[in-house]
Amino acid sequence: MIINLLIMNKRSILIFLLISTLSINLCKAQDTEAPVSSKGKFGLSAIMGHAFIKHNVDTNRNDISSAAALGINVNYWIFNNLAIGLHSDMIFESFIIEEHNGEEENSLIEREYPISVNAVATYKPLHSFALLAGIGKEFSKEKDFSMFLVGTEYMVEIPHDWELELSATYEEKNKASDTFVVGLGITQDPKL
Repeated sequence: MIINLLIMNKRSILIFLLISTLSINLCKAQDTEAPVSSKGKFGLSAIMGHAFIKHNVDTNRNDISSAAALGINVNYWIFNNLAIGLHSDMIFESFIIEEHNGEEENSLIEREYPISVNAVATYKPLHSFALLAGIGKEFSKEKDFSMFLVGTEYMVEIPHDWELELSATYEEKNKASDTFVVGLGITQDPKL
């Protein structure tokens, strides 16, 4: 008797969940709002994350170290799936890297809270997924480096025209350290 009651409850719960899911999807399907275009609009992002720095000689093993990073991005949407923008980030730590200058012995350079500024193209092949590529410069007290970056972003819509963003970017500095930055941020939806 108890087993039959449990089976009936499981079936009832399953049927309830199925009906709830179907009704939510039907309500969304009845939404008659036309899709809003991103074209010709600006988007603004703030991202907090970690930068993983390769070629750091502060450690005894000359391997990868981690530091906090903050990024601010501004994009202008040329088309619904293509944007150009200015992306910047700052690493909140000083560290020492080796500069590969082509000589037998590489020189050591201290990077004091470096700031990078990049011109970036963003392509969204899917609604929530974006690919990035750009060039720019990393500035620091000791020396500035040219850089190239590639990356990806995944966005999840949240209420009030905002998106939660997960990003991963690989930055290659000319003749210096490489950096992999992973971050979580918030983005103003460009469809406003």
